[in-house]
Amino acid sequence: MTLLELVVDRDAAALRRPRQAPEPSLVFALDSSTIALAIGRAQHRLDRTVFALVPARTRHRIESQSPAPKVVTLVVSAEARDAAQREYAPHIEADRFDAVVSAPRVLARTRWVDELVQRYVFERVICERHDSMASRFLEIELTKELYFLGDEHRAGKTRAPVVGEGTALVERARAAIEAALFESFSMAALARTCHASESTLLRAFRRELGVTPGSYVRERRLDEALQLLESGRYSVGEIAERVGYNGQAAFAVAFQRKFHVAPSSVRPRPSEAPLAPHGRPPRRRR
Repeated sequence: MTLLELVVDRDAAALRRPRQAPEPSLVFALDSSTIALAIGRAQHRLDRTVFALVPARTRHRIESQSPAPKVVTLVVSAEARDAAQREYAPHIEADRFDAVVSAPRVLARTRWVDELVQRYVFERVICERHDSMASRFLEIELTKELYFLGDEHRAGKTRAPVVGEGTALVERARAAIEAALFESFSMAALARTCHASESTLLRAFRRELGVTPGSYVRERRLDEALQLLESGRYSVGEIAERVGYNGQAAFAVAFQRKFHVAPSSVRPRPSEAPLAPHGRPPRRRR
């Protein structure tokens, strides 16, 4: 069972129809889309820097000047709230969560939130993985971020969105990382590719993503490891070697820390979409 209902709208005419969900909704404008969200008499402009929270049973309408917008709506179920509470106890309180989602809010689209929603759409729409561990992790993280951003908004401590030149540098670095995800990582080589000093690149990653480039690479490799495990094509040892671990034990520890399950317990999903085309498949042992 999915914790978030996902709707992706690309029809500008259909967007203008009034809508109302039984649970709180999150509205994102993806890619270069810019939309106007009308809630009662209030008008909110949404772009890549912000997203909106619409309370349950609240009529609203979306308008786009673009003939081909891309708008994502996530309906947050009570089960999503409960799962986030269990995962982040005692930091998420039910009463405060209810207060957060009781009023319309326009919240800063931090780099982590942007990463989460993009990845969630990829998992659900492109890969059609509706109930995978990766999808569940993303659902809980999105719900958790809604709580903390919304609680800060209530207290007048809204964070600024991560945009500007620093973002451009991090985006160049992320593109370079993705192009060579399974190759040996070198901070010096990445900095040269991005035409920046190592210290500048390190500061940008820590400011925007909250991690170092090396940590980001390890997290991305673990994401790919989960897809490989769910494909059922390779052994745990082969996957550990492919994603850069010298031994299966170290890989198992890192994987369980991220996904809260052992890699050996991941069940194959042979009907799922093909793996992301990163690197070359590992050699089969004879």
